Amino acid sequence: MSRRLCFDISKEMTGMTIRQFLQEELAFSAHQISRLKFQEEGIRVDGEKAYVSHVLKEGEVLTVGLTEQVLRRETEGGKPARIWEAPAPELAAFPLKVLYEDEDLLIVDKPAGMVCHPSPGHYSDTLANQAAAYLGGTGTEMDMRVTGRLDRETSGIVTFAKNTEAAAMIQRQRAAGRLRKIYLALAEGFFEADEGVVDVPLRRRAPGSHHMVCAQDGKPAKTFYRVLARTQGPDGNPRTILACRIEHGRTHQIRVHMAHIGHPLAGDPLYGISGAERDSADTDIHNTSARDPHREPMGLHAYRLSFFHPFREAKIEIRAEIPGWIGTVHKNYIETIEI
Repeated sequence: MSRRLCFDISKEMTGMTIRQFLQEELAFSAHQISRLKFQEEGIRVDGEKAYVSHVLKEGEVLTVGLTEQVLRRETEGGKPARIWEAPAPELAAFPLKVLYEDEDLLIVDKPAGMVCHPSPGHYSDTLANQAAAYLGGTGTEMDMRVTGRLDRETSGIVTFAKNTEAAAMIQRQRAAGRLRKIYLALAEGFFEADEGVVDVPLRRRAPGSHHMVCAQDGKPAKTFYRVLARTQGPDGNPRTILACRIEHGRTHQIRVHMAHIGHPLAGDPLYGISGAERDSADTDIHNTSARDPHREPMGLHAYRLSFFHPFREAKIEIRAEIPGWIGTVHKNYIETIEI
């Protein structure tokens, strides 16, 4: 194990089983605890391997080993892990912008137009390839997970967990509402109300489609928004700069909800164009050759993130750079906006 958590057992902890400690003090799930039980260095007390039924005593030292991060070039048995390819040469124009890093997390600022994670047609030109290279993982297998990835056209904060346990803890915070992410959005049209909420279920237009639609038979999705400024586009038509926060985090949620209320995001290649073009975009949106380099960037940016560290309970707040399309909105106002 390359990452261990060590705990000096206090008088208050005496009498707890290791299972209780992991559940109550670290909020580990039953699945996480089960995985630890079968790892050689997973659970130890005073250096000796221990069962989760062990009753802790004052003065003991409990060591919890997290998912192995040692880079390996071969896998002995089991399902092979990902072999990370070197970042494609064209990514050199977009050096990795690290916003925060510790033993468990790497948080970066993603540029618009970059895919988050390897997928068919994108095996080396992704943000994850850059992150793996930064962590020394090119040509190897390593445990590095994107928690809360962004659409290709969306810029801003992306979190990588360096071990499975940290990834699970972050996802549980997201589900419980303890993790909050604020987006900045540039929407078409004039918003009369200064704030509002779109509470409409979402689903895919068809199985396998990249296109999401509002539908009562979809999954719950709620988007809160607040007006930051009212401005206009290059054609003189009105636009509105928003701060947004989402619940549930469905695919394309802010984009679909804004289009649903008649305010598609500026530059959105999928939901801000006519129906005929949209049908084509549904097929071509992930095809690099189909992207118009002269098209206006989409107005959506994951700007601010707050959460609690998976293992230290310290609150962490991260801010990305403010995008150029935000215009003259005062930075201090943006930094303190709540929604």
